[in-house]
Amino acid sequence: MGQPSFSPQSLTHWRELRGLSVDGLAGAVGVTERAVRYWEAGVHTPGNRSLGRLLRVLRCDAQDLFERQRGTETLEDLRRDAGLSAEQACRALGQKRAAVGLRPERRKLRELERGQVVRSRRWMSPEGAGRLVRAMAQVYGVPERVVMDAWRRTRPDDVLPVLPERKKRDDSSGLEQAWDALNNRQRTYLTCIFWQDQEAEKDQRYRRFLGGAGRRAADWRRMDLALYAPPALVGYTRIQDRLRQEGVHDPGVGASVAALERRGLVMTYQDRVYIPDLGEALRARVELTRRGRAVARLALGAPREETAPAPLLSRWLWRILVRVASAGEGGVDGSLAGRGPHFLAVGRSPSRQAPSRGFIELRHPAGLDHGPYRWFVTDSGWRHIRDYLDRYRELYPDVDTTGIELRAAGEDNAPGRGGDTSLTHE
Repeated sequence: MGQPSFSPQSLTHWRELRGLSVDGLAGAVGVTERAVRYWEAGVHTPGNRSLGRLLRVLRCDAQDLFERQRGTETLEDLRRDAGLSAEQACRALGQKRAAVGLRPERRKLRELERGQVVRSRRWMSPEGAGRLVRAMAQVYGVPERVVMDAWRRTRPDDVLPVLPERKKRDDSSGLEQAWDALNNRQRTYLTCIFWQDQEAEKDQRYRRFLGGAGRRAADWRRMDLALYAPPALVGYTRIQDRLRQEGVHDPGVGASVAALERRGLVMTYQDRVYIPDLGEALRARVELTRRGRAVARLALGAPREETAPAPLLSRWLWRILVRVASAGEGGVDGSLAGRGPHFLAVGRSPSRQAPSRGFIELRHPAGLDHGPYRWFVTDSGWRHIRDYLDRYRELYPDVDTTGIELRAAGEDNAPGRGGDTSLTHE
């Protein structure tokens, strides 16, 4: 596969943006001043060992220095972005539990990255490939879904890697003991806080479904518990209303909440808010800890919202991908707003730590070079649909995917990137 072009001008831009001289950048990266000058002159390109340090020093990502967009990474790109040579990567992979028995070697890794025949049945079995994906994610410092996507771009004709199932820890006995240790009033408080937490979570999912920008969990999970002002003027918080319905008519931050906090089930905060016609008032806020949420969920028998296993999309993102895929040659217009494109579109990123999936792109319709841009499914997106359509239909039966397999089959004409993928014995 072709290497993305390195941009010497971008390197100079980022060096100057960070206030570094050529000598300062060289010292921070651990190379000679001449090496940096050669990079900025376009004579040489940063090697594997220098690239990762360069990205960390400049606090940018590979897309900023290469003519490569997020969501198009190959396996080699991920390794280089991590600042590892093939030999270094193999040594690190060999230390991961997921790669036990796979015997990572430089030759095999380079064959894998080039889309060539990998002379290892262990590496190319669905289970072995899945274990290798997990180990690569740990070594390269990216989510497993990112490695899976890069694997399919690099080796589109290979068998689909199957990620090993994660063992679920059964700590229900400890959670039951935590619930049993609470008195009735403390259980009432924990129950009301839990249901308000779940309502806030449901509201966030709905916002995302409508395409709105979601808030950080650190913000919306921190809920108003009480305002220290006359109820006749400020009313009651949602949690207080729940408590009053359960017969607790003095719902404030007292002994019960303090007991829950001592047991590590909640965290409390205090600040001041301005209230019209009243002025500033003290406000108490509360947030469930993970343990507190787990204790309440088990005791109340509350179902957990199932999350999609890697590398599948959430229901929200799957709906967006299906919408674009179903639009046909006309694509989808700019109404595809909200956070969805940050997770799905080429060139986007939901965070600085991981690229988007690269399943959709904004471009002109085929045959046109003017007019409004539209959203279309990329080759990588169509491949993902073909790989997992049956699983999505089982996971999200409410999402209408009628006819999408015909569209996917019509797009299945992209040339393979590798050679013969037959296996040989180790």
